[in-house]
Amino acid sequence: MISSRLSRIEESATLKLTKVAEDLKAKGLKVYNFGIGEPDFTTPETIIDSAFEWARRGKTHYTPSNGIHELREAVANKLRRKNLIHTDPENVLISPTKYAIYLSLYVTLEEGDGVILPDPYYSSYKDIIKLAGGKVLDAPLSADYSLNFDLMQKLVSPRTKAIIFNNPSNPTGKVYTQKEVKELADFAIKNKLLIISDEIYEDLIYEGSMFSPGSIEEAVGNVITISGFSKSYAMTGWRIGYLNASPEITKAAAKVLGQTITCVSSISQYAALQALKDEKDPVAFRETFRKRRDLVLKLFSEIDGYSTVKPEGAFYAFPKYAQNLNSTEYSAGLLRKYQVIV
Repeated sequence: MISSRLSRIEESATLKLTKVAEDLKAKGLKVYNFGIGEPDFTTPETIIDSAFEWARRGKTHYTPSNGIHELREAVANKLRRKNLIHTDPENVLISPTKYAIYLSLYVTLEEGDGVILPDPYYSSYKDIIKLAGGKVLDAPLSADYSLNFDLMQKLVSPRTKAIIFNNPSNPTGKVYTQKEVKELADFAIKNKLLIISDEIYEDLIYEGSMFSPGSIEEAVGNVITISGFSKSYAMTGWRIGYLNASPEITKAAAKVLGQTITCVSSISQYAALQALKDEKDPVAFRETFRKRRDLVLKLFSEIDGYSTVKPEGAFYAFPKYAQNLNSTEYSAGLLRKYQVIV
């Protein structure tokens, strides 16, 4: 009874680990869950209070599929001010961030089109590409986690349509410089590729600064910018984000969103609007993560057989280990012996 399409994809690794953690907790075990990218903070009170207030005012109904105008306008203003992307509300679609990645690929790929995926990568990218009908073109990063353009060029063919670019990077913590981003834009323009720019960790940078490919005038038509509120405002459960693209792509994505999930939760949209109205840089979150990063680096430096490149952003460390185990075996051992999930 199950479609053969499901054989293309695997269960979300992060959600699978979350279920394992919950099962262990139910047995009374202490679990240390580092397996899912979620801030351990609660959504700020001003955002929660605003959501309650809008609900009491009756904002509990359907919204336009592309999102309420006030939020699209606020997102466009944020993109212009903070990311230096010239845009307007008509180019913005309100969507859960992960779904925005899927929509971007679904409306631009034909069955079998290739998508360059710098490796290592966020675990869901591979399966999202497959769900959208695409073919994963694996592109291992250089030792310092920079993009390997020579290798990527070899992956380009008439059927190669896009590259997924995550900056700051999950899981490496790499923050790409303006020079590197411009090189990527030149690469995309030269090869007529679309850059799916996932910028969900844009506020969590410890070294360097954020530079969006969508701010490069020559590359505007080659970039879909995607971000959201989960990491910056500890709003993972609200399932709210956005994409910014050409009107053609945005309208196509809104069409699919409207026929699948209708719209994003109205209350989540008003909560996100409050987050942008607060105009508070998430300094407290960032400084806490910075201290944790420094501690993790110190601890790894004291353990023989481990090394890691210093994360410049996001909230991940991606260490190398000397043991003769693959990552699945290593993770299983940590879980079995110490109830640690990675």
